[in-house]
Amino acid sequence: MAAPPPPVLLLLLLLLPIPLASSSAADLAALLALKAAVTHDPGGALSAWSAASATSYCRWRGVTCHPSSLAVAAIDLPAASLSGTLPAALPLPPRLRRLDLAANNFSGPVPDAFLSSTTLGYLDLSFNSLSGPLKIPPPLANSSSPPCAALTHLRLAGNFLVDQIPAEIAQCRSLRVLDLSHNVLEGAIPRGLGRLAALRVLDVSRNSLTDRIPVELVNCRELAVLVLTNLTASAGEQPEFNAFVGVLPTEVLTIPAMEVLWAPRANLDGRLPLSRNGTCGLRAMNLGQNYIAGTLPAWFGECHGLTFLDLSSNRLEGSMAAELAVGCLTYFNISGNSLSGPLLLSTESQCSSRLIGDDIVMQYYDELVGNVLIGNPFGSELGGIANVALHDFSNNGFGGTLPSLTVSLDRNYSYGLWLNGNMFSSTLSARFFGFCKFATGVAVNLSSNQLSGSLDMLSTCASMQNFDAGYNNFRGSIPDGVGGLHFLRSLVLSGNNLTGQIPGQFGDLAALEVLDLSRNSLTGSIPLHLTDASRLEVLRLDHNRLSGSIPPSFSELAQLTVLDVSFNNLSGDIPNLRHPSDCGFFIGNSLLHQCLSTNASLPPTEAISSSKGAKKWGSKFKSLMVILVAASTAAISFLLVILLFFVCERRKRVKISNLRTKVVVTFTDAPPELTYENLIRATSNFSIQNLIGTGGFGATYKAELAPGFLVAVKRLAMGRFQGLQQFDAEIRTLGRIRHRNLVTLIGYHLGESDTFLIYNYLSGGNLETFIHEMGSRNVSWIEVHKIAVDVAQALAFLHCSCTPRIIHRDIKPSNILLDEDLNAYLSDFGLARLIEVTQTHATTDVAGTFGYVAPEYATTCRVSDKADVYSFGVVLLELMSGKRSLDPSFSQFGNGFTIVSWGRMLMQEDNTSEFFSRGLLDAAPKDRLTEMLKIALSCTLESVAVRPSMRQVAAKLKQLGNDR
Repeated sequence: MAAPPPPVLLLLLLLLPIPLASSSAADLAALLALKAAVTHDPGGALSAWSAASATSYCRWRGVTCHPSSLAVAAIDLPAASLSGTLPAALPLPPRLRRLDLAANNFSGPVPDAFLSSTTLGYLDLSFNSLSGPLKIPPPLANSSSPPCAALTHLRLAGNFLVDQIPAEIAQCRSLRVLDLSHNVLEGAIPRGLGRLAALRVLDVSRNSLTDRIPVELVNCRELAVLVLTNLTASAGEQPEFNAFVGVLPTEVLTIPAMEVLWAPRANLDGRLPLSRNGTCGLRAMNLGQNYIAGTLPAWFGECHGLTFLDLSSNRLEGSMAAELAVGCLTYFNISGNSLSGPLLLSTESQCSSRLIGDDIVMQYYDELVGNVLIGNPFGSELGGIANVALHDFSNNGFGGTLPSLTVSLDRNYSYGLWLNGNMFSSTLSARFFGFCKFATGVAVNLSSNQLSGSLDMLSTCASMQNFDAGYNNFRGSIPDGVGGLHFLRSLVLSGNNLTGQIPGQFGDLAALEVLDLSRNSLTGSIPLHLTDASRLEVLRLDHNRLSGSIPPSFSELAQLTVLDVSFNNLSGDIPNLRHPSDCGFFIGNSLLHQCLSTNASLPPTEAISSSKGAKKWGSKFKSLMVILVAASTAAISFLLVILLFFVCERRKRVKISNLRTKVVVTFTDAPPELTYENLIRATSNFSIQNLIGTGGFGATYKAELAPGFLVAVKRLAMGRFQGLQQFDAEIRTLGRIRHRNLVTLIGYHLGESDTFLIYNYLSGGNLETFIHEMGSRNVSWIEVHKIAVDVAQALAFLHCSCTPRIIHRDIKPSNILLDEDLNAYLSDFGLARLIEVTQTHATTDVAGTFGYVAPEYATTCRVSDKADVYSFGVVLLELMSGKRSLDPSFSQFGNGFTIVSWGRMLMQEDNTSEFFSRGLLDAAPKDRLTEMLKIALSCTLESVAVRPSMRQVAAKLKQLGNDR
């Protein structure tokens, strides 16, 4: 969350009085010492930093001098792709006020001089690879003030700092921003932080902190942003491990200046205070997924600037506070509690004006709240998060009449309302749908209540997109007016007491994708006009009293994947649907002709009265066998994990000095054939006859060490190393990584002349060969989809589940291997960093391959997980089209035209059929291919901010398979 301070702050820093005595020699020495610590500068950021141009160091990149002297006042080199170890004794220019080295790759501890400077006011080292404990130097013997007395901004997020937050940090009395998030800090938040009277922001999220939250923080009267945990930070970051004890102190909760309080799933209990003194300045509060009990305080209604409130999944009880102006909140979530009684909401239509806060508060507000909105289910329901209000009251005990709620947003808003899982027992009224008046999109969930009456009022909400009223007590017929809801995408009315016929007007709904009328008492025939809803994907009409035949025109619906008409009175033929269907969708119709699908199965929840007793016992026996096999597998897995632990611990004791000998270090129990001599023999001393692939990190050879025992040996193209210990630490990190879609690193050898890694051998070749042979073989949608999901899951694992996380930086088809069953495995993960941190001199600027490298990575060399997302998108485009990223056929469109440009052009022209390889287009559902193309193009968006994370991409791809 690193960001430069406002220009006004920098100007004040530069205009502070500075002695006119020249410090040129000390400044120059400090600047050159910083350059000497840099071992990798692919962008040439420090190319002008040299003794030869010493007289002009004020014009060096990133250096700012005081206008009235040559004293260095600021060094700004964020995201400059610099690497190196910062020496503990690294000096600073004597009058330096600002140092920003964020988003580089510096390692080592935080240098002592950085925190002992008496002039430094702004220090940002966030998102590097700094390690070790954080130490605050003691005051100088002849000084009455601490060395960090001038420090106002300390940002150290996104490193590997360990041990406890030092209590001595309280000496830095001028601190306004303290960001220690995304580290490995342990223990308690020091009570001494309460002495930081000027503190404005405290972020300690995504560490391993425990103990109680200190009540002394109440003394930080200017504290506006407190982030204790963060479950929805940017993708690719390590999980949240903070787990506090006890309650959130009432005094901290009611700090007058508090605007953003963020502590979801922080292990907090206790109760919220029922009253508070003074004004409430809260804008956003997230205490979801804790153990907070008691009632919902009425004083939230006094927080006139409150726009975000999440108290979901706690233990709140009692009634809803009517004083809370829910309509003024853009996000309100109290789902998963035990609240009850009538839901009485304020009908106030005038909300307080949204006052604009200072930049630092709004920066945190926008990022924290924005991530929640992006990841919330409402987003997928409404198709976006711009000008949207989301209110979730689900899974409580509310009863009585449905609430009447006025949403106080500007016109053209989208609105999501979740009331499902309660005990509402009224009817639908026009008053309830008042929020539809100015909304451009509405999603409402009323399922699993006790609502009754008719559905006539539904047609009054013309902007309805998603409506779920399943499992209530609605009666009567489905109103014909539903045909006027032209934006309707999903309608679920299952589990009610609806009668009459299915309105043919459903066929007029061009946007309709899901229609679920199951488990009612509908009669008559299935209207032929229903098949005119061309975008229909799911149609559930089971457990009704329908008769007649199934319209054969259902076979013309290209996107229809589920047609469930089971347990009716239908007769005649079953249409030949575009997608394979389950025969369980047609059972219970005695006059319906036999189902010929090979996917015959019965719904697991259905009990057919004519079933044989033997079938039931057979099913129970199979279930018992599944349980026994699962238990045995779990026990064996547990034993293997224990065994692996002891093996790894034994191998940790291998001395570093042994690495120079002809020794193969392994990460699992290896067979006796896996020796250095056998590897050299099996590869014929790395003969070209055994070469199976080449890449930016070296060449790969096939080695058969014994009959049937094959490995792949990657001979690394590496120069001299900074140190054996650093290589050993890096490679052991890679050796611990295991995932079903990652190539397994079995071991390695580090010698005087050769360094190679040993992987499991995969017989199916690589994805590059697979793609380029697509034109000559039959490729199925299932194969393409499975490969895409496999790779996406592997990347999501590297980005989100590895500690430290791994950014691949060279995603391309040749680095994706296949086995004989076309399971995909990602290779070369972690090698970009391994090469980078173990070489004395940089040999490459950007790790990656032209055509797959994200534009921002190519121009700035800044490492980002979103660069991997871009590369994956290019690979996905190749997998669907059978063309190369820089295919010769694109020359007709001019220079710089790539597969990304081609895919985007065809999408805009609504001519996507031309994009897909002919064999795949003939074998695969067009709608699924189009959705996959949309996913790939979203991965290759130029804007890094709107590019999805790999976790989101993997989820979307998996959903494509679930919808089949």
